[in-house]
Formats: sequence, structure tokens, C-alpha cells
Amino acid sequence: MLAAQAEAQRDIAHARDLYLRAAAVYRIARFPINRSPLSQEAWERGKAAYLKGGQYLSPPSVPVDIPFTHADEAAGDRRVPIQAYLRMPGGKEPEHGWPVLLFICGLDAYKTDHTPRIQAHVDRGFATLSFEIPGTGDCPAAPNDPTAPDRLMSSVLDWAAANAADHHFALTKIVARGISTGGYYAMRIAHTHAERLFAVVAQGGGCHYMFEPEWIRAQNQMEYPFALAEALAYKFGYRGPDPVRAYAADAQKFSLLTAGVLQQPSGKLLVIDGMEDSIFPIEDNFIVGMGGDKKDLIARGDRPHMGNPGAEDILYQWLDDAMAGKP
Repeated sequence: MLAAQAEAQRDIAHARDLYLRAAAVYRIARFPINRSPLSQEAWERGKAAYLKGGQYLSPPSVPVDIPFTHADEAAGDRRVPIQAYLRMPGGKEPEHGWPVLLFICGLDAYKTDHTPRIQAHVDRGFATLSFEIPGTGDCPAAPNDPTAPDRLMSSVLDWAAANAADHHFALTKIVARGISTGGYYAMRIAHTHAERLFAVVAQGGGCHYMFEPEWIRAQNQMEYPFALAEALAYKFGYRGPDPVRAYAADAQKFSLLTAGVLQQPSGKLLVIDGMEDSIFPIEDNFIVGMGGDKKDLIARGDRPHMGNPGAEDILYQWLDDAMAGKP
């Protein structure tokens, strides 16, 4: 194996790059979601390659097992650890400890798949913890229970509090960033966990119209290069003989608007996406971003899902400004 040979020769940079490339290849092998024995094997192999390469990142990526203390097995949760990756910044530690960024992954991109984004946050001084959403990757939270992410997030935040002294976390400066389908969960926790989060970024997420039957039935004809409706149906726990039909009939139970989540007070929140998003409707961003006085809404013209190119720099600056106390 070329990576192992480079490692044996102490060519660490080359070994790192080869391991990370291998993880990327395994990602394509299980894309868009690990829902078969073969794709699960690709996921496990991809994690193994990433762990070998991640140890040579600067700073290193360290696997952590977070106790799922709020798990509800009756609701479909698995009482196993929440598997996450932690990266701690280098340099001089701030007086009150390291701010923490919770990186909430999406439908098809997991904790092994965001190295450049995580690097950008770590370089800005965030201790970064990345983990998957219900129905994807290693997440043990029930995919078909709309309240499962509340138990997931409470467990993650409890772990951060319990380990704050060891890692020098600044518990008053915990932020979260959710991307794509993870943006849906970011929108949720900005309301359900407002008192425990300093700020939240929801990028490319949805909240209500994404669960309308008409939208679900149209998703396979838009920008996503795979059968998106089938992948989302599986992710949300619909795994019978006609999962898309079952998902379309039942999905409104996940609506944050219908459930009243968006009527709860929120913390500081940035909602950002592209006007031409055809993964999730841009109108969902308007619903969230235009309700409440602690929210900023950025809808980027002539941009597809996630608002890129250019959205990354905007949200990095927004987080920098939030940490600096700017309005």
C-alpha cells in the first residue's frame, strides 16, 4: 500500500494525502448514503483510511465517543456512543478557553468529508467537533422521530460541559454550523437549544416546504446527481417497499413550522443559501430567517444549493463578527 510505504519512510505529508484520497474514494463508493452491506463496508473502510490520515493533519483529527446519555430506545434510538471527530486549535489559548464549533454533517457528506471546512474553523480558533445527523453515518439517533435531534444535541452539549476542563472549552462560546440537510437540524437547535448555543449557522437547509409531497416528488429531476428522494426517504427512516411514497405521505411531521419549533425564541442565527437551490426550497430559508430579531438571512442570487461559490467566506466572517461581539 503506497500510503503505508510513505508512512514507513516517514514521508508523513505524502502518507497523509494518500490516506485522505483513499477516504475520498470510499466516500464515492458509498455515496449518497450507506444503505446496503456494500456501502456500509465502504463507509467503514473510508473511516479507517481517514483515521490514519487525520492523525497527520495539523492539528490532528481525534476520534471521540460521546455517551448518548439522552437516548430513548423506545423512540428508536440506539444506546451506543455518538461517534465524532475533535480537532483542537494550536497557538495561544484565549483567556477564557477555546470557543467550540459543532459541525453538523449532511445527507451525503459525513465527518470524514469536510477537512477543508473544518480546517478553516480550526484556523480561526475553534475547537471543532463534527458528527452525523439521524439516519446517516454512525448517528445512533432515531431517524424517524422528529425529536431525536434534541436528544442527540443535548447529549453532545452535556459531553462538552463534562469535558470542558480537560479541553479548555469556553462553554459560553459554543456555536453550531449545519450544512445542507444538517442545516435543517441547525435551524431546529437554534430554537430548541437557544440557551446553550452562542450562535448558529444554517447553510442550505430547509424547514417546511422541503417536506411537501409535491417537492419530494420533484426532487429527482433537479440539481442532485442521484435519486435524492430515495436517499432522503431512507435517511428519515422510510425503508419499506415504496419508501418515497411513505415519506411523501408522512414527512410533514418533520416540519419545524407545523411542529411549532419556529415559534420558540431563538438564539443568534445566520440562514444562508442560494436563490436557485433545487435541493431544498429557498422559501424555507425565508420562513426561518424572517421570523425573530436575532436572525440574519442571506439569499445569494444566481447561486445553487448552499449558496456557493462565495458563501463560505461570508459565513466565516459572520462567525468572526459574532465572536467579536459585533451586531
